Amino acid sequence: MDPLTQASVGAAVAAIAARKSETRRAILLGALAGAAPDVDVLIRSDEDPLLALQFHRHFTHALLVAPLIGLLVAALFKGLFFWKHWSYRRLALFAVLGAFTHGLIDACTSYGTLLYWPLSSHRESWDVISIIDPIFTLPLCVLIVIAFAFRRPRFAHFGVGLCLLYLAFGAYQRGQAAEFAKQLAQARGHDPLELTVRPSFGNTLLWRIVYRSGERYYVDAVQTLPFASPRHYPGSSVDRFNLEAAASLFPAASVHARDVARFRFFSQEYLFVHPMKPDVVGDLRYAMYPDSVEPLWGIRLDPERPEQHVSFEHFRDPSQRAFKRLWQMIQGQAVEPLNAN
Repeated sequence: MDPLTQASVGAAVAAIAARKSETRRAILLGALAGAAPDVDVLIRSDEDPLLALQFHRHFTHALLVAPLIGLLVAALFKGLFFWKHWSYRRLALFAVLGAFTHGLIDACTSYGTLLYWPLSSHRESWDVISIIDPIFTLPLCVLIVIAFAFRRPRFAHFGVGLCLLYLAFGAYQRGQAAEFAKQLAQARGHDPLELTVRPSFGNTLLWRIVYRSGERYYVDAVQTLPFASPRHYPGSSVDRFNLEAAASLFPAASVHARDVARFRFFSQEYLFVHPMKPDVVGDLRYAMYPDSVEPLWGIRLDPERPEQHVSFEHFRDPSQRAFKRLWQMIQGQAVEPLNAN
């Protein structure tokens, strides 16, 4: 998730272990350690565009690494500010608690987090909250500020409780969307080989549905609310990216082939050819609209230069019209269908 959310969650959880007199230092340590694992964004290369993707949410986000990050943050905090009268053991406790929250809250999103590294390379994604969700973050920030200003850790405790309730609501919503997706596939006569539902940008009301039947992916969206009928937004379908066909374009040991394998791992294998750009392989998990098959990002292949790295490209639509349509879908209103493919 975004750095503000990570810092806020880390601060709130650290404050659970704080005495009243320790509230401010616990919040500071928890916030720093809660955001610290995202230093992996510094791992990047101008020559290799996929290096940043490969190592973001990698080893720095693992549960086994979290204590080390917490201990390091506490040591730096104590050493830099020369607060010798503060116990390192207490500072380390706050920092370790904050560091543990980072990978866990990231795993609640759809991006994929190597939570169990080095024991497993599985990219964990529980799909219960968007990468950015102001309804989750802003109330928590307010409670953390109050706790810090008045030295009242109780407000941070309220923040943790609100976060857990919101994540539980996201899990419930995900279950509702998944049930709708199964019924939708069954109504179409499909027996999905893969099926995933993921929250759309900034909310837990509108969900993106992607399932595979045969070698084709089907994309839809659904708006769901407790005690209300779901609102279906029909999408379209695309062919699954054919790895065997791609292998004929460039040698198996080429840089291009390795880059495709890396992007496949990053995207949790949800790859397809961009419907309007045949040389672009997109990540079907994310789109500007949850009912769209136009990806937010993808890699551009150049079979004529197989020993050069692929390029990584974004396909965002930041227009007011795009956000208006998304907002209408979140509200469950009727919208103009996208062009079918």
